[in-house]
Amino acid sequence: MSKLDEHAKTAIQLINENKLTEAIVHFQAALEIDNDRPDLNNALGMTFLRRGDAANGLPYLKRAVTLAEPYDTAEHKEMRIHFHIGLATAQQALDQVSDSLDTLRDILTRWPDSTEGKVQLSQLLVQSGQLDEGLNLYRAMTDDSSLEQELREMTKAITGTISGFIEAGHSGRVFLEAHQESYKKYFDEVSAQQVAEGWYAEAARMRSGPDGESQPIIAEGARPYAMERVDLVNPKDGTAASVYSEQEPMYVALNGFEPLAQVPVCFPWPGEKFDVLVCSRSPWHWLDISIQFLQPGSEDELVSRVDPSIGEWYLQGFNGDFGEKDSGRFHYITDPEITAGRAVTYTVDLGRARFEAIASLMKRLQALHQTNPIDKVMFGQGKLVL
Repeated sequence: MSKLDEHAKTAIQLINENKLTEAIVHFQAALEIDNDRPDLNNALGMTFLRRGDAANGLPYLKRAVTLAEPYDTAEHKEMRIHFHIGLATAQQALDQVSDSLDTLRDILTRWPDSTEGKVQLSQLLVQSGQLDEGLNLYRAMTDDSSLEQELREMTKAITGTISGFIEAGHSGRVFLEAHQESYKKYFDEVSAQQVAEGWYAEAARMRSGPDGESQPIIAEGARPYAMERVDLVNPKDGTAASVYSEQEPMYVALNGFEPLAQVPVCFPWPGEKFDVLVCSRSPWHWLDISIQFLQPGSEDELVSRVDPSIGEWYLQGFNGDFGEKDSGRFHYITDPEITAGRAVTYTVDLGRARFEAIASLMKRLQALHQTNPIDKVMFGQGKLVL
């Protein structure tokens, strides 16, 4: 067995043992011997992707697609489709949604019968709010007798639900309203017993300041407004507890539109001065909020345009402006991230705040739009496209 084959075989064994970092080392060693192997480039790229490191995997996935071009016989078809799917997945993970759409469309141009390409493209289209094209592709799959019955039934359910939602004239904002209402009700029910036992709900994380007075905790390096609350805390020993987790967010099913809780679909919220999209999966306690500007800029410049407005809004919510006397306060906000080239994205735990919190944010963004034109705002787990 050649040295290259030894490294490749060892890497595969390590992947099976979920030792991804070690596998990467062996794939890299194999490519040092022969970096023109499309299969090894794809394997390394997919291993990076599986490890959650799409950025490092992307160059290898691109190279695999390029190196596989000469392999144009029927026996290599599935391999090449697999390489393209891997590339599209990495691009999507990196919010390169336009590139991912191009890659998926290329699959269907070359191999129109690729079921995996159809499924992934249709899903990405509806997740990015391109409903007409996405619905057309879903309908084509529903009517394709060559596909498995289970897949056809799934596409039929999704198509019917999306079409029904649109035909009913609903605004995408109903998903935010439903998530807010359901999460507050859930929070109240789960926390009731512990509150009755003396636990504090929505307590600010505090520590003693230089003067001995308690002050809210702000994580090192976080935005100056990013104070935090915990769902529940036991004042006797400081034990904190959560009613839910961002690892398992709460998705809400609307009556009559239950499939939309399983599939992220973005619907318009009409009537605003800029485009607004709301995803059918918009967990209130882990809500992604993305503001995409018309004009590009550096990362620092993009953040500087919107961060003061977001900071003021978050402090309002943290201090209870959108809640009741002793409840309904924001809990957490992430640092801003640049997504889709010129969008700034925050993730916020809105606790038991009223839906009024979103209305207040929209007013701030409308004011911001006057000086820094906004192209699009997206709520929830959708995908922005330039």
